[in-house]
Amino acid sequence: MITRGSGYDRGHLVPAADMAFSEDAMQYSFLMSNISPQSRNFNQGIWRELEELTRNWAKDNKALYVVTGPVLSEIPKGAIGENQVSIPKAYFKVLLDYTEPQKKGIAFIIPNEVSYEPLFKYAVSIDEAEKQTELDFFPKLLSNEEEMELEAKFNIDLWTFSKAKFDLRTRKWNKD
Repeated sequence: MITRGSGYDRGHLVPAADMAFSEDAMQYSFLMSNISPQSRNFNQGIWRELEELTRNWAKDNKALYVVTGPVLSEIPKGAIGENQVSIPKAYFKVLLDYTEPQKKGIAFIIPNEVSYEPLFKYAVSIDEAEKQTELDFFPKLLSNEEEMELEAKFNIDLWTFSKAKFDLRTRKWNKD
């Protein structure tokens, strides 16, 4: 259990706001299997920005596959609580728009700490996210040819980033 006073938020991997379509789904988002220790400045800053943009991208693209989690291939930052819950050094979010007219993919690997950088600075290819996480995303979804094409590269120009959200985030942390 992530203990109170540890300095870490109980960060949701699937945001509760994404589950607003159903009361049951919303309640399931608060299960500990969906919770991971996140630096408060990370959770309330760049991670929230990415969650909000992901919601927008899902609406804009009609459908979006999203895989989120802690990067467990790196040595943890530490552990908290009586159960010694590991504190991940970073988190990933992998996005795949598998619909026409423009199929595209992008991934983000973001350190579990405050960030003053624009979100797009953490963008990587899905292949790079697979390398860093030691996971294989979308293995059965794509043909070999599509997988090679969509996972090898990314184009941030195909994804709308919000300068307003970035400005709001950096103003908040510059005040603290």
